[in-house]
Amino acid sequence: MEKEKAIELYTIEEAASILKVKISRLRKAVFNQEVRFVKLGALVRFKRAHLEEWIERRTFGPAA
Repeated sequence: MEKEKAIELYTIEEAASILKVKISRLRKAVFNQEVRFVKLGALVRFKRAHLEEWIERRTFGPAA
């Protein structure tokens, strides 16, 4: 029997720490729907893929 892989969800505080941005900046991104997130009732959570996607969309400059 295969074990199901648990989806890791981050709080806004944890996500801001991972991204090294202020919590208020991430809250603004959520409000403006700049970053994807998971809504669990009143709770907002993030998958790591959502955070990486947000960063990739804001990466500029020539490719290495």
